[in-house]
Amino acid sequence: MLLTVSTTHQPATDLGYLLHKHPDRVQHFEQSFGTATVFYPEASSTRCTVALVLDVDPVRLARSRGKG
Repeated sequence: MLLTVSTTHQPATDLGYLLHKHPDRVQHFEQSFGTATVFYPEASSTRCTVALVLDVDPVRLARSRGKG
């Protein structure tokens, strides 16, 4: 699953400050259902795009459903 958010508000790299994520680093977060990855495919002063990729593991998702 992929979600992207883009802005052309200048300076566009302020999107990184709003999300507390550095545009030069790919970040991975382990979740109970799989892995979430955040990265910036485009980051300039005129346009910035952040992408969230969810890699859902169906087995982990099914096992985590019974916990609370």
